[in-house]
Amino acid sequence: MNQVARHNSLGTRLLLAFALAFALGVPAVYAAEDVTGDWDMTMTFNENKAFATLSITKNPDGALSGRWGASELSNVKLDGQKLTFTRTIRFGDNESTMTYSGTVTDGKLAGQWSSDRGEFETSGVKMKPMSPVVGVWDLNYKIGDRDMTAKLTVSQKPEGSLGAKWVTERGESTISNVQFQGGKLAFDRVTSFNGNEFKSTFEGAAQGDKLTGTIKSDRGDVPVAGTRAGGALAGKWILTSVSERGTRNLLMTVNADLTGRYEFFFSEIPIKDLKLEGNQVTFTIESSFGDQTFKSDFKGKLEDGVLKGQMTSERGTSEITGKKLAPAAGGAAAPSAAGIVGTWEFTRETQQGTRTNTLTIKPDMTGTYKMRDTEVPVTNLKVDGDNVTFKVTMTYNGNEVPMEFKGKLEGGALKGEFTTSRGTREAVGKKVQ
Repeated sequence: MNQVARHNSLGTRLLLAFALAFALGVPAVYAAEDVTGDWDMTMTFNENKAFATLSITKNPDGALSGRWGASELSNVKLDGQKLTFTRTIRFGDNESTMTYSGTVTDGKLAGQWSSDRGEFETSGVKMKPMSPVVGVWDLNYKIGDRDMTAKLTVSQKPEGSLGAKWVTERGESTISNVQFQGGKLAFDRVTSFNGNEFKSTFEGAAQGDKLTGTIKSDRGDVPVAGTRAGGALAGKWILTSVSERGTRNLLMTVNADLTGRYEFFFSEIPIKDLKLEGNQVTFTIESSFGDQTFKSDFKGKLEDGVLKGQMTSERGTSEITGKKLAPAAGGAAAPSAAGIVGTWEFTRETQQGTRTNTLTIKPDMTGTYKMRDTEVPVTNLKVDGDNVTFKVTMTYNGNEVPMEFKGKLEGGALKGEFTTSRGTREAVGKKVQ
C-alpha cells in the first residue's frame, strides 16, 4: 500500500471512530427547549412526595419570568437544557431563599432544590394545553313535548385525548369517539332504555361557556343548548390568607371540569367538592401529616371577579381574598400579562423641570400609580396581547381628575397616551424593577 492510500485509509478509520463515539454517547450540543407554559412538579423528600405548579413565561423583551405556586421567581434562566431560578419564601416576618437547577429534555424537567436546610429532588412534566371544551356542561333539550336536562362532562387525559360522560335522570349514556377541532365538539352516544339501545351522534360548537349543538339519530334531530357549570371559577387565583399565624399568598388552580389544586405551604393538594351556586363558592381540602388528616372548609362569595370568604378548620379560621390571574392558552399566565408586572417610571419634561411618575403592578394584577407625593389605586387594568389599558383618579385642589391610559408593551417599554378632560399626552414608561 502506497503512502497516499495509507493516509486515506487512516482518515476513513478516524471518521468511523468519531462516528462510533458519537453513536455511543459523546455529548451533543442541544438547542434551548421551549420551557414556557405550566409544569406539574413532583418533589421528593424524606421518602414523601409533594406536588406544585411551575409556570414559566417569556417577557416582551425576551427574558424569562416564572412563578412557583403564588411565589414570583427571580433569576429565571435557560442555558441550553439547563434551567435555573431562585425562590424567596416569606411568611410573617420570616424569609428564606431556595435555588433550583434542573435539566430539560423532551418535555421533562429533572433537578433539585437547594437551600441552607439541604437538597431534595424535584422533577416535572410539562402540562399539555387544556382543550377549551373541557368542563361540566348543563344541557337542556326536548324529546317530543318533554323538557330534558343532562350533565355532559368532558375530560382530558394526560396525553391530550378527550373523554366524556352524559348523565340524565334515566342513567348514563355510553360516549365514544370524542373529537374537538376548530371549535366543534362531536361524539357518538349509545343510550339504553327498557332493554333497548338507541344510537345517536352529537355535533356542537363551544364558544366560551356556551355550547350549542344537535343530537342526530334515525328519529330526527334534537337541538341542544348548554352552559358550562362554574365557568367563572376556572383559572388560576392568587389568594391572600390572613390569620393569627400571619399573612401569606397562595395559588389556587381551578380546572374547567371543577377539579383543582390548592397551595398549602410548600405543596399543592387536591380540591374536593368544589361548587359554585349563584355567587356562593364552597370547597374542601384535606392535608395529611404522618397518620393525621386535617380538613379545612371554604365558604365564600364570587362578586365582580373577586373571591372572598373564610377557610375554617380545627386550627382556626383564615380570611381569604383572591383575584384571578390573566388567562392564557395552555393555562399559563399570558406572557404580556406577566410582562406588565413590576415597577414602571414615566418621565416627562415640564416648565417646572423633570417629573417622574411611578406605576406599580402586582402579580395579582392590582396596582398603584404615584404622582408627586400622591399614590392612588389602578382600576380597570386590562392586558390583551401587547395592549394595556388602565384608569386612575387623581385629586387636585379637592377636585377629582380621572385619567385613562392606553398603550402597548414594546420590549422593556410601555408606550401610550394618558387622556383626561384637558386632552391627551404621550407617555413612555421604562421598567425599573
